[in-house]
Amino acid sequence: MTHTWNYKAKQAANFVQTEIQPLNFKPEIFMVLGSGFRDAVNEWPTLQSIPSAKIPGYPQPTVQGHGANLLAVRLETAKGSRDVLVATGRSHLYEGRSAFEVCLPIFMAHELGIKNIVLTNAAGGLSKHTTTGSVIAISDHLNLTGHNIASSTSPAQFIAMDGAYDKNWREVVCKQAEISTGIYAAVLGPSFETRAEANMLRILGADLAGMSTVQEAIASRMNDQKIFACSFVTNMAGDSASDHGDVLAAVKSSMPIIRRTLLAAVENAPS
Repeated sequence: MTHTWNYKAKQAANFVQTEIQPLNFKPEIFMVLGSGFRDAVNEWPTLQSIPSAKIPGYPQPTVQGHGANLLAVRLETAKGSRDVLVATGRSHLYEGRSAFEVCLPIFMAHELGIKNIVLTNAAGGLSKHTTTGSVIAISDHLNLTGHNIASSTSPAQFIAMDGAYDKNWREVVCKQAEISTGIYAAVLGPSFETRAEANMLRILGADLAGMSTVQEAIASRMNDQKIFACSFVTNMAGDSASDHGDVLAAVKSSMPIIRRTLLAAVENAPS
């Protein structure tokens, strides 16, 4: 990445490290919560909540359903204690953010030494098995946003994206949480897909359509971080009745499966 953004990532990481150091908190997982996902971690034991507005250079979410805090969580699982740094919201390209701003939290996590990334989002379903109310683990993606974080670096980085979403991690989570997998198509947004666009995405092989996640996945790959990503299907893509309020309501009504998936992702993250 450029010198300026490398500096900003380090500056953000240094601030967070200062905040968490007295806790003896050593995060091994960085989790980004998508639209409406904040309630899924309400019961997780939080050692500290850091307002993201205090973190130098950290992009502030402006979309309804996205929180503005970093949570230092110590979660007891069947496989032992895991320290997780949770971003309760994210910024998007459609908010006028650059790819670097969207991905700064990922680069910050890298500077903190975090090797495992969990990305979540709310998405529209496109196939028979990605029905409303289901959680789908992302196995691959289509980047149709017109942006690529790897092209924003100097020099540009040629990143191998095959197998970007860690297969072993995904398979264990899918078995434990009883969810299936699919291919995620990222579009710029913020308008929802037309029926013609939804049909195009199906032809291209997508099972899910959304407006986030892919830039962060590319950034994680640049950092050689392992990725587990999942979508909660809030509606069928191309449905004219969809709006953001419907998205948030759908997420809220299906918290048990979302919580089960996030817990499985944390419990089975690579050591």
